[in-house]
Amino acid sequence: MKAINRVVIPVDTTEVSKVAAEQGAYFAKLLNVEISIISVNDSRQYMLSKLLEDKIEKEKLIAIEEVKKITEEQGVTTTTKLAAGAPAAEIVKFVKDDDLIVMASKGRKGFNKFFLGSVSEEVLKTAPCTVMVIKEKTKKWTVDDLTALAKE
Repeated sequence: MKAINRVVIPVDTTEVSKVAAEQGAYFAKLLNVEISIISVNDSRQYMLSKLLEDKIEKEKLIAIEEVKKITEEQGVTTTTKLAAGAPAAEIVKFVKDDDLIVMASKGRKGFNKFFLGSVSEEVLKTAPCTVMVIKEKTKKWTVDDLTALAKE
């Protein structure tokens, strides 16, 4: 396995993205690597209204800044990118094979998963690097957890 040289955190406007950011920052700090935050504005695929598209882009930029604040509070160097297009495809294009992706999953089920697709599932299938998916109610890792695992 290659060494991990960067943690990539894809974010959207949901609260679970902030949990993924906290976890990503923890692992970046542990690995002594930087973080890259990416958000993808996919509104151009569906919208006809420039006004609505601009509103969504503004929300994405706010989400990026909120997550960046979380990672920088942990003392991790963080860069950001707002891409446009299909979320899973843009995330996979952005990463390298020595990255660690730490991303949130909203856990859609049934018809919604079929209809909307799952960005985290598609990234898992197609990314050239390791992917960690944080579920909405996932326990946050701490140094104590890793110490206990090391003793086993």
